[in-house]
Amino acid sequence: MSIESRWNPEERSLLLAGVVGLGMVVHFACSGDGTTSNASTAGNTSSSSSSTSSSSSSSSTGGTTSSSGASGSGGTADCTNSATTFDNTAAVVGAANALLAALTEEQRTAIQYETTLANAQQWSNFPITFVQRNGVRIGDMSAEAQTAAQALVDVAAGATGSTLLTEAREADEWLVTDGNASSTDYGRGLYYFSIHGTPSTTSAWMLQIAGHHLAYNFTYNGRCTSATPLFDGVEPTTWTDGNGQSHAPLEAQRAAGVALLASVGTAAQLTGTFSDLVNGPAGGGPGGGGGGDTKYPSSLVYPSGTTGRGVAVSTLSADQKELVKTAMAAWVNNVADPVAAALLADYQSDEALNETYVGYSGSADLTTQSSYFRIDGPRVWIEFSVQGGIVYRDRVHYHTIWRDKASDYGAEYVSQ
Repeated sequence: MSIESRWNPEERSLLLAGVVGLGMVVHFACSGDGTTSNASTAGNTSSSSSSTSSSSSSSSTGGTTSSSGASGSGGTADCTNSATTFDNTAAVVGAANALLAALTEEQRTAIQYETTLANAQQWSNFPITFVQRNGVRIGDMSAEAQTAAQALVDVAAGATGSTLLTEAREADEWLVTDGNASSTDYGRGLYYFSIHGTPSTTSAWMLQIAGHHLAYNFTYNGRCTSATPLFDGVEPTTWTDGNGQSHAPLEAQRAAGVALLASVGTAAQLTGTFSDLVNGPAGGGPGGGGGGDTKYPSSLVYPSGTTGRGVAVSTLSADQKELVKTAMAAWVNNVADPVAAALLADYQSDEALNETYVGYSGSADLTTQSSYFRIDGPRVWIEFSVQGGIVYRDRVHYHTIWRDKASDYGAEYVSQ
């Protein structure tokens, strides 16, 4: 049964507004800080391939922002562009150009966008009938172009991240073949590739790969090394396909969180209930209009202070700190190793860990609806939320997001 047959258009709109709104309202009640503002609607495509970046001022919403560097989106730390990622950038540029060469002329125009915040924000956790994605969908590419697209994923996301995309696509296909969901909402072919700016080893540009339950935003040559925001989700959480192969795309993330919470115990418990991600994407509407990552940058909400954030990592044992690092890596290692290594070096430094908190709400095994887990550092922000089922109404499904408080979108759209 499809989404369309579950709710009428009005109910679908209310669902979108309600799911996002509840998460925000609950967070405000728990943290007591943060303000909301109206953000611009994500923009449409542009055939221009210029790499001129446009900046957008941001306001601090809950975090203590640094007055220097590129931390205008709510972080407490600065960031830089690591020289150690140059070889990976060059490999991604080569793979992106190979994909462009394999596309039709019409698709080469459709895949290229200007580097604007509105274009970057055009991703969501909802199907494409709710929020349209940028670029060219993989299901419309030739066999040659699909091979080139996969090669691009391999160098940008690395082996683990490439598998994550494959599994997200297969989960969406399973919703159609097993869950009888609409093939206009779900399916392995409904994941889109877009290139924002011109692939380059010197000028800022972005590769975006986005569909229902995965959004990759890789920025290259930006003010800061960046692979965020990275949204991933899955429904169903586990399944066995017709060939007898078992699938559990987000089990590594869930298991890492569960192991950490089992060690730190109730000291990490947060007040209140979290119905969804606090800093996930905004809602959309039937027909593909609106929505996207329009909370970024000024309406993201990051807690501040030393209370109400769970357990301080500075108080944990050496073994427990290793579990924190393992949990971080379960998200960050979904991007190519040179980028992941550079970011983990910042997130896992002694100084950063001493300013990091771990929190949860609901069940610590992260299996029941409204269970929630997060890692909250001076830069790293990771959330894992257990949702009610949409297609499989008697089951749960997962939403997760990894943000960097200083370097989302390469810090190209925040004030210096």
